[in-house]
Amino acid sequence: MSLAPGRRLLLAGTVFAYLLIGLEILIMISPFALYFYSVYGPVLNALAASRLTGWLPEFFLPHMVFLDDRIILALSYLQLLLVVGLLLFLAAALPLYYGRFSGRGVVSHSFYARIRHPQYLFLAISGLGLLLYWPRFIILVFYVTMLFIYYLLAKNEEWRMRLESPGFYEEYMARTPDMFLPGNPGRRLYELSLGWLKPKWLGIIVAYLLVMGLGILLAMGVRNYTISRLPVVEAGQVKILPVFARPAPEVAELYRRALSGSAEVREFLAANSQVNLVYLMPGDFFLAALVTDKDRRFSEEMLERFPEILEWHQHKFRGGLGKFFRIFYNYTRQLGKVETDYEVERFIFVAVSDQAGQAAGSDHLFDLGLHRRAVLLVDVDAHSHEVLTVIKTSGHNKWGGMPMPTF
Repeated sequence: MSLAPGRRLLLAGTVFAYLLIGLEILIMISPFALYFYSVYGPVLNALAASRLTGWLPEFFLPHMVFLDDRIILALSYLQLLLVVGLLLFLAAALPLYYGRFSGRGVVSHSFYARIRHPQYLFLAISGLGLLLYWPRFIILVFYVTMLFIYYLLAKNEEWRMRLESPGFYEEYMARTPDMFLPGNPGRRLYELSLGWLKPKWLGIIVAYLLVMGLGILLAMGVRNYTISRLPVVEAGQVKILPVFARPAPEVAELYRRALSGSAEVREFLAANSQVNLVYLMPGDFFLAALVTDKDRRFSEEMLERFPEILEWHQHKFRGGLGKFFRIFYNYTRQLGKVETDYEVERFIFVAVSDQAGQAAGSDHLFDLGLHRRAVLLVDVDAHSHEVLTVIKTSGHNKWGGMPMPTF
């Protein structure tokens, strides 16, 4: 069937929105970040401000906290599907476009000998890896939408191919009956469950709503499971969340030292009863920007080993992705040589509140739709436990007030 201009525009807009949101993690570190977030940021902020949509910008898997859990680790390893899917997509695209440009007609070898649309299958695999890497609920919504759009695009392509290659493409379809997966499990499941619905477009809409609902419920379950595994330590009016798993007594003692070593911290907490969550991380933790806009605290040894780190942070986003990946390359090349010890322990105090501005209860700090604002940063010497710095923060992260991962 041919797509009407309005439907084509809708498909193109949805594809563009998916790519834009899905590539958020790359745009964050690019020179285009400020422009991107001036457009995208208000959308996420508007979603976060509503009781109905406040869950959409939230994350359902950990991105900042490193959990030693088999299920979470297994899902984390699946992030590699992002690269695997893209490589397979390129491998599938080569014979397709070679056949197009050489005028050889219908491509029926390589992947196309088993399924008719391997390129969409591999894009879906890559999209799953991206979803697991940057797991916002809104990306999940667009991912499920994209899966159904791939189906519509594939049907439209087959309609056009039957016009361009009459007879040949029908023969190819008869010889290769599976669209996306060998055995066509999707079609079989649809026929068993919704095949009775007429017309077919109604069945597709119902299938889309069911898959979307099941996907969101599954993500909610994964999120609840993740929260149950967070290494939270209770300490008075606050709960402490270390980004790396550490013994609870060690975390509690370090926090006690930070409070006893600074009257300013104690006075601040006494005057700010809404502070109810504290992150504990190394002073040079590479994801600290997700919580606060204050710069990381690099040791002299680290700056001597990787001088480009300071250059990157001084110029922020200027310099582009090349400079960022140069840092990443040099760091990974030294992974086996760099000690995991660090010189500074950093506490970031956060006020977690509901839509009405009331402090969230201690058992609800990671509920969906809450507002989180970093209000105080305390650096402590990792060896002497002396308080080095106390800073009242702006309440923003490196990208302003945009919702970022909370665990």
